Amino acid sequence: MRKSLDYPFDDVVKNASAKIREGATVYQKFTCAGCGRRLGMDEPNVFHTSGTCDNCDAVTDIRKRGCNFMAVLTGERHGNRH
Repeated sequence: MRKSLDYPFDDVVKNASAKIREGATVYQKFTCAGCGRRLGMDEPNVFHTSGTCDNCDAVTDIRKRGCNFMAVLTGERHGNRH
């Protein structure tokens, strides 16, 4: 069985907030409670407590089921020099 990619909501928000303070752009990800599809939110640096699947229309309680995030690191704060 595949390990869940979602973690407790409050822990994820805390970790993502630290990355945002470091200059990263983060995107919330979660697993649909209906079909199991992995979904991502389009709005950067915002964490929602629920999400609707674009595949099966199920509404997932993200606060209850957990989530994760993808961080995009760019710029000199992360060691890149142009």
